[in-house]
Amino acid sequence: MRILIFHPHLDIKGGSERLTKVFAEEAKRLGHDVKILTFVADKEWFPDADIIKQDELRKKAELFNADLTLLTIPESMYVKSLKGRGKLVMYVHFPVEEEVDEYNFDDYKKRGRALYVSLDDLKDVDLLLTNSKRSALAIRNVWGIEPKVVHPPLDKRFIDTKNREDIPENKILYIARFTPLKRQDFLVLALKIIREHIKDAELILAGFRDYRHENYFKHVKSISDNNVKIIESPTDNEIMRLYNEAKVYAHPRIGEHFGISPCEAMALGVPVVIRAPTGLSEITDKFIEVSDWSFIERLKQVLLMDKEWLNVSREVKNKVKICYPEEFTKRIIRFYEEL
Repeated sequence: MRILIFHPHLDIKGGSERLTKVFAEEAKRLGHDVKILTFVADKEWFPDADIIKQDELRKKAELFNADLTLLTIPESMYVKSLKGRGKLVMYVHFPVEEEVDEYNFDDYKKRGRALYVSLDDLKDVDLLLTNSKRSALAIRNVWGIEPKVVHPPLDKRFIDTKNREDIPENKILYIARFTPLKRQDFLVLALKIIREHIKDAELILAGFRDYRHENYFKHVKSISDNNVKIIESPTDNEIMRLYNEAKVYAHPRIGEHFGISPCEAMALGVPVVIRAPTGLSEITDKFIEVSDWSFIERLKQVLLMDKEWLNVSREVKNKVKICYPEEFTKRIIRFYEEL
C-alpha cells in the first residue's frame, strides 16, 4: 500500500512529530511504500523526509498517488491539497490549540500553524483519529464528529527493555516543552516543599525551548536553584539516560489529552505521578492525583520507597504495551481498510 504522511513542521521533537516518525518507520517495516512531506524537518528524526514549499504540496501529493494519506496534525487548510483518489485520515491531538493567546497568536501563524479549523474542509476527511477518549469527547463537542481512538505509539527504543534491578537516587524527572501549560514552575515550587522532608531530592527539567513562550522559559530558569537541573533540547541518548536515572517521573499538566513521555517513562520502569484529569487514565490508574497537594505527597511517597520501588517499576512497565508501535500502526491501517 502507498502511504503518504504530511506534517507541516517536523523540526520540533514534540508529540505529533514523534507520532509521525514512529508511524512512518513502522509502516515501512510492515512493507508499505511510505513518503513523508513537510515544509521543515529535523534531519536526525526525518532523514528521508521530502522538504517542499507550501505551494508544491498539491502537486507532490498527486504525483505520489497514495492509497492512504495521513495528516498528523489537525490543520484543515491542507485538506484540499491532500485529498486525492485514496482515503484521507487526520490524527487529532486536540480540537483546539490551547497554548495560543492574544500575545503569541502572530508567532504561531509565522510557524505556519493554521489555528482555524474549517468544518467544511473536514467534510473531505474520511476519518478522524485521536489519542484518547478524553480528546474524542472534545472533538464530538467542538466539531460534532465521531473519531476513532488510537493511543499514540512508543518509539521502538522503549520496547521490551530489561527490568530495573537497582533503586535510583532521589531524582524527579519531567520532559516537556517549556510552556505554561506544562507547569515546570509548579515543580520548582514542589521541590522546595519536598526537600523539607527529603533533603537529597533533585529535579531535572528537560525539554525544548519554544520561542513562542520564551518568557516562560526565562521565568522557570530565574526561579530555579542549584537543586534544579534544566536540560535544553536533549538528544535521544540523553533522554534515555535521564529516564534510567530517575526514581520518579512527574507529570503535572492538568487536563492532559494523553502524554507520550509518561508512557516512555513507564516503559523503562519509572513510576509516574500524574495530575488529574488526564487521558492517561486509559493507560494506568496508578498514582493519578486529584490535587496539587496530593500530587506532591505522592512524589514524596515514591521517593521514599526502598525495595517496594522495584515491584512498582515492574508493574508500570506492563501498563503501556497497548502503545507498542506495531499495534498503533496496524490499528490505523485496520480503520483505513474498514472505510
